[in-house]
Amino acid sequence: MRLPLHLPSTLGACLVAGFMLASSASAQGAADAPLAQPLTLSSLIKLVGERSPRLAAERVSIDAAEADRISAGALPNPRISYGQFRPSGGGRTLFDGNLQQQATIDLPLFVTGQRGARIEAADLGIAAARARVGAAGSDIAWQAAQLFNALQAAQEKARLMEGAVHETQRIVDIVSGRLQSGAASRYELARVEVELAGVTQRLADARADLADRAAALAALLDYPGWRPVAGGTAQPSDAAAQMAMSIDTQIAQSPQLIAARRDIEVAEAAVRKIDAEQWPVPVLSLGRTWTNDPFGAANFIGLSTEIPLQDARRGMQARAQADLRAAQRRLAVVQAEVGGEYRRIAEGLQLRLAALEKFQRSVADRMPSLKQMSEDAYRLGRAPILDMLDAGRARLDAVLLEVDLRAAAAEQELRLLALSGRLGG
Repeated sequence: MRLPLHLPSTLGACLVAGFMLASSASAQGAADAPLAQPLTLSSLIKLVGERSPRLAAERVSIDAAEADRISAGALPNPRISYGQFRPSGGGRTLFDGNLQQQATIDLPLFVTGQRGARIEAADLGIAAARARVGAAGSDIAWQAAQLFNALQAAQEKARLMEGAVHETQRIVDIVSGRLQSGAASRYELARVEVELAGVTQRLADARADLADRAAALAALLDYPGWRPVAGGTAQPSDAAAQMAMSIDTQIAQSPQLIAARRDIEVAEAAVRKIDAEQWPVPVLSLGRTWTNDPFGAANFIGLSTEIPLQDARRGMQARAQADLRAAQRRLAVVQAEVGGEYRRIAEGLQLRLAALEKFQRSVADRMPSLKQMSEDAYRLGRAPILDMLDAGRARLDAVLLEVDLRAAAAEQELRLLALSGRLGG
């Protein structure tokens, strides 16, 4: 049985949209419902989007970006002022009444595109935050897939070790029967009993490793009491050998590259916003002044603006340009790192697939006949018990090695899927 690894490419969107955090006992019970056994890779990726605490923490950045968008789209508040003038001595040079009152309202005017530039930068900031969450989700999904692959291998090894214990126990029974009939010695019985003890200890180690893998996967999903059972076996898919082709096309949708490109868009929007904000914001003032005893009134309209003599915001513009250059260089670094890692792992995957195929062709197919020949030779007295035990260990080591080869190749394929943004479900 081969585990399907070719899943939809919308990893970031799947993880972000699927995010859910239970806050009560009833919500916890509802969240436990999808934990069907055995666990599949696609259902695991879905659980990562719903349950990962790290992804929940990353997603807060989207809320912050959306809050910035609200601030960017808000119109400036008008300013209202009120004051009174009273004579305090001397001649009435300002007014004839006993009291003069004044009220004004100031209205900032965004006439040079500042508000539009702020909105554009905020919208791109939301997209960049979502891309960063998608990249973080890709990393978490890769960790989950890696643990899932290791769990599959640990389960298979535990099953093989259980079979080895049963097989060794069967040999003990054979030697014990031969001893009763006088065809075997007490040394042979003691030797196979020692072998049984060793295989039993290896089974205990395999079960401990299995428990550790299951606990690690449960901890990643914040289910400390859950012990998942992985469905299928750890092995590469039929299309694994084709993943080394067209590397540039494969990594075009890498979540890390998408996040780096979004950061450049944000930096470019920040430059445009600073350019727009270099122009002072004019303020329209409307007012009215009136006196009492006798009554008199006058209306006022005026326009004020800042004169950028001391601070022309050159520092802010230089900072925005520096941030843009940094984002561009980060993109180049990410492209080099992702491309280099993809090529390295793709090359390693090809070598592992070739080694696995050679091993299966030259070794794995001979295991059943080796078992039968070793037993027949011992029963007929043509070989000592040590030869049969050595043959059993060789068969066990061979099948365990095959599991390791398949799991290593499957892990590298999963990594390529994660790098190309196609590890999702």
